[in-house]
Amino acid sequence: MQIFIKKLYSDAKLPARATNGAIGFDAYAHNIGKDPDQPLPFTLEPGQRILVGLGIAMAVPPGMQCEIRPRSGLADKHGITITNSPGTLDPDYRGEAGAILINHGKEPFVIEQGMRIAQMIFSAVEIPTFEVVEKLPETIRSQGGFGHTGLTAIKEGTIQYDERIAEQDRFYMAMAIAAAKRSNCARGCRKGDDGKYLRDKKGRLIGQTRQFGCVIVKDDNVVSIGFNAQAPGQPLCADVGCLREIENITSGTQIERCRSIHAEWMAFDKMLIAGVGSSTKDAAMYVTAEPCEICAKMIAGSGIDALVVLEDVYPQNGIDIVKAAGINVRFVKKEDLE
Repeated sequence: MQIFIKKLYSDAKLPARATNGAIGFDAYAHNIGKDPDQPLPFTLEPGQRILVGLGIAMAVPPGMQCEIRPRSGLADKHGITITNSPGTLDPDYRGEAGAILINHGKEPFVIEQGMRIAQMIFSAVEIPTFEVVEKLPETIRSQGGFGHTGLTAIKEGTIQYDERIAEQDRFYMAMAIAAAKRSNCARGCRKGDDGKYLRDKKGRLIGQTRQFGCVIVKDDNVVSIGFNAQAPGQPLCADVGCLREIENITSGTQIERCRSIHAEWMAFDKMLIAGVGSSTKDAAMYVTAEPCEICAKMIAGSGIDALVVLEDVYPQNGIDIVKAAGINVRFVKKEDLE
């Protein structure tokens, strides 16, 4: 996204983020009342409010807004905040941006030119249309107004939401477990006297210890599945033996040596191959075991909103990587699926 911005005065300062992870752009004081003839500094007395010009104008794109919010440091240390917080710069406004400051503190506060007095947050908005109806859809709250839930009441909406999410998690985790059964990984499988892997009456390998599945869900719809299996072009471990067992590779190490791809990899690959027209942004991923560090890094950069993991199944230490990316991690207990 690009926003056109204009310095109205040569000494005006452009909004800037203080750190790489910040979403707010610090806004700098330039004058009083958006009037260049009223320069700073200005002493804001306790209880007094004043409009501070920021010395810039912007063309916020249609469908976006710019909110002018207080800076937490000023509010905490000095009681300086914004009276109409958050203020809004509309897409069709081309005048000087400003912030209406008020001093809720007990001491006078001096506003200097170039001081960071507010922060700008840019976000997408939707413009609705209205339809006049005789009756509105029913809700649990109905006509309950301000404070109708009291100060200590447990919110029924939260309980119902959590129950619905838990039901959804159980449903899709069952699908991930079903996908895991398609795994052809030979790790831990038993061999007969002839050296070949044993199979049951349905032709399934006996004794698999690495049987994992993955389901990607978006808008309550499965968009991809995966399971750990041989990568394309690689020989079947069931035919040539498990490379990790043959070379005695310690579990969780040298992942690149394995002939198989992990369930998460396959799920991502299937989406790319199918060209399903969907995106992993805001999707949920269900896995039957914690992801390895490599898969965790893929998940962290995929835009996925939630990772749901079957609890206590072969931890691979990727959870911390996923959590650090801000992804919601939930767990499903095996006994809850019975």
